[in-house]
Amino acid sequence: MITLFSTPAYVEQASPEILCRWLATESPNNFRLLRHDWDIVSADPYNGGLLLQLTVAGYTGTEGHQITVYNRTLDAMYSGVVQAESTDTIIYTNIKFILGFDPSDPLLDPDLDPDKDYAYFNDNMLRAGYYFEGKMTINEVEHPLTIIASPDSFGYADLDVSGILRIITTLGKVGDYTKLIMAETNKSGNFSLEYRECWYGWSGAWIAAEGSPPVLWYYGEAIRSEEQGSNLHEYEADDLNDAPFFNSFDRPVYFRGLPFDLTFILPERPLISPVGELTVTIRTYNSVNRILSEDPILVIADYLEGHLCSLTIDPAGIEEDAVYFTAEITAP
Repeated sequence: MITLFSTPAYVEQASPEILCRWLATESPNNFRLLRHDWDIVSADPYNGGLLLQLTVAGYTGTEGHQITVYNRTLDAMYSGVVQAESTDTIIYTNIKFILGFDPSDPLLDPDLDPDKDYAYFNDNMLRAGYYFEGKMTINEVEHPLTIIASPDSFGYADLDVSGILRIITTLGKVGDYTKLIMAETNKSGNFSLEYRECWYGWSGAWIAAEGSPPVLWYYGEAIRSEEQGSNLHEYEADDLNDAPFFNSFDRPVYFRGLPFDLTFILPERPLISPVGELTVTIRTYNSVNRILSEDPILVIADYLEGHLCSLTIDPAGIEEDAVYFTAEITAP
């Protein structure tokens, strides 16, 4: 069994839940998985209260198998060996019994961390060489490379998808200044993730991350600091919040007469019939902050959504006496 414990999503709103799934390609983007071979129904002492006995369901190991059991009290994994007379429901071990082995439901016990699993054990002989494998479907095409991660002693591992995201972005720009807005399809797009468990001689069925139909994630070529994290939520506008342009500087410098554009994230929006539109408004100002021109332009958004986009600034629209200009993009 595999449990998906965390993703690079950012919680914009807790209830109802709204998540941002835009990721920077050059930062770690970890999907944390937990190996969880069997549930523990109960954990009890035997042999005069000294050793651990597990009640489980459907165990297929036998005497002599090495297992690891999670100890909630000490937040540690304890290793031991399956003893004689064990069955598919009762497992006798040589692990010393500690009260913390008693499994509890973290959803019912307020003292427990709901992001941890408290009642599981793994068999390291039945599933020798255990690892997780992930595959990505990027812009509706399954990528030939997969991602492999081996779990730690607790059974946790991080599938980092950024290695593949880095190699699918390319140098150069699609935006060639021939249109007002162009999608940078070589530097952004979407993907979905599937994962499975594997060990020597066996591979499991693929599981769609976060359920079916597959959840789409979006990526843009960018790098973030460890403190910032990989999520680009600050740059994703929604119905309630504006977002800045996707540039290194709050006020980039425009050199008169030279090609110039501004990058922004255009998120996917609900389907609008017949098509979605953006309104681009560029305002120029002189030295006394008087507006010289204000020119709203409608742009069809259909093939732009879900990408980093480049907004071209036409030098012909910048007056000789303009000192600065502003750009605003709105959507209904």
